Amino acid sequence: SLLVCSWNYILYEDGVSDSIEEELPRIRSQEKLQVLQPDDHVSGIAGDTILLQCMVSAFSPPGPVKWFKTKNIHDRIKAIAFPWSNTNFSISISHITPEDAGTYYCVKFRKGFIDNKEFKSGNGTKLTVKVKPSVPLVSGPQERGSINQTVIISCNSTGFFPKAIILKWFKNGNEFPALWTSVFPKGDNVSYNLISTVQVLLTASDVHSEITCEVHHDTLQIPLHGPIHVSEANLSFHSRWMAATCYVIKFYLKHLNVTWLMNGIVVKGEKSTIPTEDKDGTYSLESSLVVLMSVQKENTGFTCQVYHDSQAPINEILRASASPKDGTQTDPGEYYLLLFVCLFVFLSCAFFLYDLTFLVQKNEYGNMFRRTAHV
Repeated sequence: SLLVCSWNYILYEDGVSDSIEEELPRIRSQEKLQVLQPDDHVSGIAGDTILLQCMVSAFSPPGPVKWFKTKNIHDRIKAIAFPWSNTNFSISISHITPEDAGTYYCVKFRKGFIDNKEFKSGNGTKLTVKVKPSVPLVSGPQERGSINQTVIISCNSTGFFPKAIILKWFKNGNEFPALWTSVFPKGDNVSYNLISTVQVLLTASDVHSEITCEVHHDTLQIPLHGPIHVSEANLSFHSRWMAATCYVIKFYLKHLNVTWLMNGIVVKGEKSTIPTEDKDGTYSLESSLVVLMSVQKENTGFTCQVYHDSQAPINEILRASASPKDGTQTDPGEYYLLLFVCLFVFLSCAFFLYDLTFLVQKNEYGNMFRRTAHV
């Protein structure tokens, strides 16, 4: 009879048979085989290239090492070549996107007759892909605003991850509170969006103000800023034409010069009539200045400065405001008329100013008031 002692040999799936004594070291080494993924968690910013590490112990059965994730991104996975090592199976992924986020497993397979079978797997490496928020977009109201009106200004930033984000509002460099801020969608997602609003009470000085939305995020080394100038936020700052007229009467000799100043600064563009001789032998002259006044130029001082012969100049200042005094709304293009009546009398080679009258008239619907000063 033929006795077969099968305990002396082991038949492997790859068809190779050896004695137990020869295979025991290999069996023990395979039992101790380790697939190591040293990084439990790896994070990167969208567009970066990241490294996923995998180490396999020296003694391992024939068969490949493969990486697995639920979605297929193999076209961007590249093995890291280490010519001197057959134990390093690290990979890199280029141009990562939020869709690449997930847990990656490094798996050792054992070669078989028909196909390869999973032999041992690493513990997995979780990849988190961070995404920078977009530059904040700040926008004003759809309809035009006006002085003493409260308007809403909004700020939007989109497509960021993770969800944690900080938004701050500034007006001319000074922080002020938001009306409300919201991050959406709710719950877990691959990217998030932010919207915030703020209330601004418009004043005349706001024509040069700057509202800034500042965004802080884990992906940013410096915060992002979305500025908007109040004058660009579809806001209306009404302007008015203002005419100032200075009448110089009862002077002699004929030659006389008139200079205009606005807030102490000489302005050009005045129009003066030729001095006309009156019945008493003295002369009169009219000088006018037309300027465009914006509402932010409140309490503007107009000076009519008269130079005559060798005498010291004679000045008179009228404080005028482009803002309505009665609190009513004024239409754009409102026309103000300022009248300076300057009376000069020739007496003993000296010039005296008296009966100085200012007449300020708004428009045909406005009120008229008169102020008289005696010097």
